[in-house]
Amino acid sequence: MRAWRMIGNLLLVLSVTAVAQSAQGAAAPTRVSIHIPSRSLSIMPYYFGKDKGFFAAEQIEPQLILMAPPTAIAAMVAGDLDFSSTTGAATSAIMRGVPIRRVFYVQQDPVHVLMGQPEIKSVAELAGKTIGVNALTDATGMSTAAILRAHGIEAGKATLLALQVTDNMMKSLISRRVAATILPPPYVEELEAKGYVKLAEARTYAPLSFIGLVSSIETMKKSPQKVQGMIAALHRTMNYILNPANRSEVVQYVSAYHKIDLALAEKAMAAQMLGYSKDGTKPRAAVEKEIEIYRESLKVAKTFTPDDLEDMSWLRKAQTR
Repeated sequence: MRAWRMIGNLLLVLSVTAVAQSAQGAAAPTRVSIHIPSRSLSIMPYYFGKDKGFFAAEQIEPQLILMAPPTAIAAMVAGDLDFSSTTGAATSAIMRGVPIRRVFYVQQDPVHVLMGQPEIKSVAELAGKTIGVNALTDATGMSTAAILRAHGIEAGKATLLALQVTDNMMKSLISRRVAATILPPPYVEELEAKGYVKLAEARTYAPLSFIGLVSSIETMKKSPQKVQGMIAALHRTMNYILNPANRSEVVQYVSAYHKIDLALAEKAMAAQMLGYSKDGTKPRAAVEKEIEIYRESLKVAKTFTPDDLEDMSWLRKAQTR
């Protein structure tokens, strides 16, 4: 009888230990560093997913780091950064032979708008003036160049100034350092309310991707659990954001996130929803068009296909879970 009691006590101790170890393991998600170019609504899903616990559910603890897109791509390739959220700068890098891939699209269409000083009423008036972008070879720079060309302003007829991050672009417009700059929601709506002018929508001129998830091929090989966890978490997050039943909650989050009133948050979210990908992908024809824009802008002779830019196999796994 005493032996059975001892065995019972031992089993109880082992059971409690196993539960404790399991709980301890579940409470230690993998820390992952991710570059972001701004805190715009395009990036908001990263913050929203983190706050809602969607990343934790995939054992991921995202560390969001604000930096210039070209710097982020270099850091990612060097192994100092796990991921980047900027698909534009990634495309330029891929075409230069950098071993990285797009693995998820938060946006499939651009929602950036070229915003001008109150006295500027048309894109044509930007000839000879300075225009702010994140980087010359990312989606902001490419979109701005496409808008200018469509209005007869060829390269060299206006100055594109690389300002690294969106906050710098906002400040440069307000301080009148630049005549115009290209911005996403809700900055567009905030500036428009203050008298700044919407000159052109990027989607009309160049179907470029701005925000998603980019991974190095090395990370995909060495840390597949990070890649799969990140994509699964983003997939969960976007499904929640895109569900009409959650619209009120999301708008309230946007209002608090950007410290703007609900009416402005609703307007900005409506604009942003036009660009979000419905399933984490981008239509192949749109990616092909995007490739041609980059090849022309960068003077790249080599041909590329969507398969050279992206790896959607990770997303397909997340979608079938």
